[in-house]
Amino acid sequence: MLIAGATSSSFFFLNEAPGVACAPHCDRSKVNAFDRPAAGLYHPQWSTPGDVATAATLLVPLTVIVVDEGLADGLNDDLVVAESALVSSGLQTMLSYAVARPRPRVYSDDAPLAARSNANAGRSFFSGHVANTVATSVAALRTYQRLHRPVLGWTLLGVGLAGSGFVGFARVASGAHFPSDVVVGAAVGVGMGLALPALHDSPLRMTPYASREGGGLLFSGTLR
Repeated sequence: MLIAGATSSSFFFLNEAPGVACAPHCDRSKVNAFDRPAAGLYHPQWSTPGDVATAATLLVPLTVIVVDEGLADGLNDDLVVAESALVSSGLQTMLSYAVARPRPRVYSDDAPLAARSNANAGRSFFSGHVANTVATSVAALRTYQRLHRPVLGWTLLGVGLAGSGFVGFARVASGAHFPSDVVVGAAVGVGMGLALPALHDSPLRMTPYASREGGGLLFSGTLR
């Protein structure tokens, strides 16, 4: 969580990063055929509903788990669910800087010049909002599968995917992401939602050690 949180914090320093290389007039013809219909979209009125849906989709499973399991056990499971979202966010941050893909709004003059030329305008790939909501929903499902209560788990997944679908639509409509950004974000979210609970359940243990001869990491575990 510390590594993922530290990585995600780079967004606080966006103003110090370079803007979009092709701004203020990026060439729409260079966008792939799948995403080209979204190039140039800019409807900022979708931003707030998308953000509200993101927050709600993240909070619903966390709240249900605490209320259902009680404070101690619920917070323990919430930590794993939150890790899934936070690691997704950390990965999105790194890739958004590495790929530096312009957002759809950069491909038209509808958005204000500042929104097309700042550093955030070049961080389209991939959708962290969708990755986080899907990761949380899948991790909640895995939590209730472990507790042998799959019905509640699948219910939370259904609610989460519905919310994530709306979030993805809002992010595309607002001009923040291309459809492929949303698809990749969903795939990352599924992966993290499966991987983080599985890692906590793994019998493999990693222990740092030090001696006069040196140090390192000791891996131990049992086969199942």
